[in-house]
Amino acid sequence: MWRDSESDQDFLNFTEVADQIVALTQNANMLPMSIGMFGTWGTGKSTVLRLVENRLPKKGKHAVIKFDAWLYQGFDDARAALMEVVSTKLLELSKDNKTLLQKANDLAGRVNYFRALGLAADVGVSLAFGIPPGFISRGINALSLVARGEGTTDDINAVKKDAKEAVHTLGGLLKPAEKKTPPKEIEAFRKEFGELLEGLDTTLILFIDNLDRCLPDVAIATLEAVRLFLFMPRTAFIIAADEDMIRHSVAKHFNDPQASHVRDYLDKVIQVPMRVPQVSAEDLRAYMYSLYVSLASPESLTAVQERLLNALQGWWSGKTFTKEEIVKMIPNSGDLIDRLAIADRLAPTLASAPQIQGNPRIVKRLMNAISLRQQIAKGRGMNVDLATLAKLAVFERCTSEDATRTLYGLVMEDAESQSYLLPPSESKKKAMELPETWKKFEPFIRDWQRMEPLFDGKIDLKPAVFLSRDVMAPAVTHRGLSPAAQEAVAALTKVASVNSPAAQKVVTSLSAPERAAVMSQLIDNMRQADWAKHVDGIHGALILAKDDPTLSAELKAFVSGLSQKSMDKGILFLLKNAEMVETK
Repeated sequence: MWRDSESDQDFLNFTEVADQIVALTQNANMLPMSIGMFGTWGTGKSTVLRLVENRLPKKGKHAVIKFDAWLYQGFDDARAALMEVVSTKLLELSKDNKTLLQKANDLAGRVNYFRALGLAADVGVSLAFGIPPGFISRGINALSLVARGEGTTDDINAVKKDAKEAVHTLGGLLKPAEKKTPPKEIEAFRKEFGELLEGLDTTLILFIDNLDRCLPDVAIATLEAVRLFLFMPRTAFIIAADEDMIRHSVAKHFNDPQASHVRDYLDKVIQVPMRVPQVSAEDLRAYMYSLYVSLASPESLTAVQERLLNALQGWWSGKTFTKEEIVKMIPNSGDLIDRLAIADRLAPTLASAPQIQGNPRIVKRLMNAISLRQQIAKGRGMNVDLATLAKLAVFERCTSEDATRTLYGLVMEDAESQSYLLPPSESKKKAMELPETWKKFEPFIRDWQRMEPLFDGKIDLKPAVFLSRDVMAPAVTHRGLSPAAQEAVAALTKVASVNSPAAQKVVTSLSAPERAAVMSQLIDNMRQADWAKHVDGIHGALILAKDDPTLSAELKAFVSGLSQKSMDKGILFLLKNAEMVETK
């Protein structure tokens, strides 16, 4: 499995975009500059930022600052937090120059002023109790009660306590004797900031990430801090965000949803808009190849990626790569070629499926889910093909819970389920109408039916469905058992021999739907059993399965997921004799 986070390595041919950004930041004539790296969640914005950072000249006259706006949400004023991160970096850079260090300290002091101003400007209330504005967060309920004449002595004491703490806090941030005004402090901050960068002969490159995760006011405050305080010569800002989310924040903050105003505001803040490239099927093949190689042979990954990126960058001229040539680069590759073959089959669907659209984070999560199910299957001794798990997982992701339940219900209940799972041209019923829950996904489902492996009845899907039982609907509604089926469950639960004539008679008297319902009920009853001892119902289930291939497959799928090591020897012998488990 793979870690779900941004990467320092280029798995998706983003290097060219990163190089463009690096070139812009290194052109002094273009500064100051703000670059927007736009893309939706999971498309790779943070990865592009990491690539830019790694590709900046190692000995260049620049300093990198990384600011994650989301980390400060709810804990600090966004503008002050951003300026403090910048001033702290400048203090660090100025430590060997006494004159510049004094300027950096002055700059940090002005940040404290702006932070205090922000704290005191939030809430306008009476100072009757000696509380400066902005410092009543803990005592606000008590103050409200006192103001209405409903407060108790405890409420009044709570308000006074907050007053003392607030005055103490403000005293640490502001010197009361100093006459300061926001316009003068902003002007002084910009002047000192510019002088520091000039004196240090340094370009400040600031990465702002996760802005689209913030509440609208926080997102706007961060953007305004950039333009008002920090947009000075020798600065470059790279802002990673979902463009639509930022537009929403602008409209909500200014209470003006007009598209022209929103666009104008964003154009003023972002000078150079760039977008994470759309991932193609070929890009996804390379991405999944890299992920599989990173597990199979981490030491070979660099060489493999070099080959893959070379092919992607020359794709326009017909360059490509094959699983065979990649496997030749890996010593002791094991089953790697099978996994790369799955990547080949999945990539076109993952690149175009409506709920995936090549999103690398979604693809990685999907692959992690598939790998986890395969690990569970191996642990239970279940022989489940990775490609089968992958195809089912893609269906789950790209449809709905109801559609998935229908699919798994068909697999567990319908002997002719392949009529729905195969493309119309290959199905026994060529014009088979899709189930109701599938109809709104018909374009995707028709493509999915053609995906390899074809579900043509040659693959037993029930073990794979069992692994997906967290999204699977029960095969039947047991509360709807007929009286005859209920009596059969009771009788087959008690039977102690697979040769019981009475039990066989009970089975013969049931209709096909009733036999299916009884088998499902017996299996459900046995799920919580202690298989190290005698299990009620196993003999009856074997009798049911004896003459019905569909019921036999259902029982086999269930018992194949059980551990044989701790199983009662008599039951294990019984199951092996009935060919329900493999003989080892």
